[in-house]
Amino acid sequence: MAQAQDINIKLLSFGHSFGVPKQADLLYSIRHFPATNVENYQQYDGRHKRIQNELLHLTEYEDILKTIPEQLMKFIDEHNKTSVTVAIGCEQGRHRSVAVVERLAELLGNTYNVQVNHRDLQRTGYDKNKQRERTKNRDRKYNNNYDENN
Repeated sequence: MAQAQDINIKLLSFGHSFGVPKQADLLYSIRHFPATNVENYQQYDGRHKRIQNELLHLTEYEDILKTIPEQLMKFIDEHNKTSVTVAIGCEQGRHRSVAVVERLAELLGNTYNVQVNHRDLQRTGYDKNKQRERTKNRDRKYNNNYDENN
């Protein structure tokens, strides 16, 4: 088994609106987690302390920040991996997932070689109509009782 300092962890934040990354070993969706209440939050992203302070003290975030390292260690042990990609997604990949990845990097950085990538942080062009259409198509695919009028 490899020593912890020889294990490379790639932490990837992403927005579900722009597609799920295919290269992830472990994938977490936090788009159902509460969003920030910070006024004018669109001018900030999840790297900003204001956003992190607002989000990361909430129970859901505290729980996932305990769960991911535990599952990561178990995954490394079971699969004898020396390189693991952990992807964490929220809706646009700018706030919630970025804040969680930043905190995970702090938590894991003393033990593993950690690399951070915020895939969708700089993206613009999030189109609510396109997202609504993708959601409708997904609901049609997975739920035969989907009501088009909603």
